Amino acid sequence: QNAQPAIGTLSAAIYKVLHQGGFRPDFTAGHSFGELTALWAAGVLNEVDFYALAKARGKAMAPPADPDFDAGTMLAVKGDVEQVRAELANLPGVTLANWNSKNQVVLAGDKPSIAQAQEVLGSKGFSVIPLTVSAAFHTPLVGHAQKPFAQVIQKTAFHKPQARVFSNSKGAEHSANPKEIQAVLSDHILNPVLWKDEIEAIY
Repeated sequence: QNAQPAIGTLSAAIYKVLHQGGFRPDFTAGHSFGELTALWAAGVLNEVDFYALAKARGKAMAPPADPDFDAGTMLAVKGDVEQVRAELANLPGVTLANWNSKNQVVLAGDKPSIAQAQEVLGSKGFSVIPLTVSAAFHTPLVGHAQKPFAQVIQKTAFHKPQARVFSNSKGAEHSANPKEIQAVLSDHILNPVLWKDEIEAIY
């Protein structure tokens, strides 16, 4: 609830300093939450709506009040990504949430499943680093957030990009059609972040 609007505010402030210095982007892109900032920087969202969406996203993704609800957690893994993916077949409850590079991914799932993944993958020589997060983002464990956030998105005005903007849900450039961008963003928090594909598409 606090981190996401704070990240958005800091990112926008840094961008404005660059903009005042004469910087104009050929394209924009952002990792996970950063896609909102990228859409704002590309002119798809105005500033008021950008902050409103940042706040709405953080509020929606906060875990329910139920003390027994396991919002899950995340685990960064370094090593051969294809081998990691093969290991996932034997790790129920664990999904690939962020595909960041050719040798680094982030796994997500409920806390017992991620603890097991850490033990199994660590024993097989992978570098495993638990992440200090409040939930298993980009998985069904944040499914409670999708509908309320999508409802805010549907009420928000989206505009044609003024610069090329890339989607980490698609791993490719966003459409120039504001309605299509809006539709992709509505499911963004449930889909894995295909950052490797996005960077290769930009390249």
